[in-house]
Amino acid sequence: MLVDRLVAIVGEQALTWRDVEAARLLGSVPAGGTSADGVERLVTRELMHIEVERLAVVAPMPALVEERLDRARQRAGGPGAFTLALQSLGLTELEAREWVADDLRMEVYVDQRFTAPAQPTDVEVAAAAVREGAREPSPDQLREARRRIVEARRAALVADWLAGIRERTSVQIAGGR
Repeated sequence: MLVDRLVAIVGEQALTWRDVEAARLLGSVPAGGTSADGVERLVTRELMHIEVERLAVVAPMPALVEERLDRARQRAGGPGAFTLALQSLGLTELEAREWVADDLRMEVYVDQRFTAPAQPTDVEVAAAAVREGAREPSPDQLREARRRIVEARRAALVADWLAGIRERTSVQIAGGR
């Protein structure tokens, strides 16, 4: 029997410490960081999951799920260690596969929805490259300036989207946070 500690409730979904550890094992949440960081990232993941479920985003290709699981197995120290880690969390291989598939669905949705609107004009890219010190920017400098602009804009769009979801979804963090 597993005894677990409630860390948050998002909508109608209870999140436990086991979920934080599963998210770390499967790569949904970075392995480092504080406990509070892990809980906050898991809450964010659940908010995204609610939206992706509502919109019925299609399942990813099985090969992509397997590739992501292979990386999790490697991080865990190999297939045997991964299986033991899953068992210690009360998870099956199928549940891990579904978790990873959900992560991929969320990534695809965010990429599709927020990457195109974040694209800068060529003038904005050139101006950014010049601000960064390139008098006559090379193609590589322009490419890097474009990447940074898109990354910053996309992050802002995603943050706004998540704030909107959070406003209309009940989120309670255990421990009074």
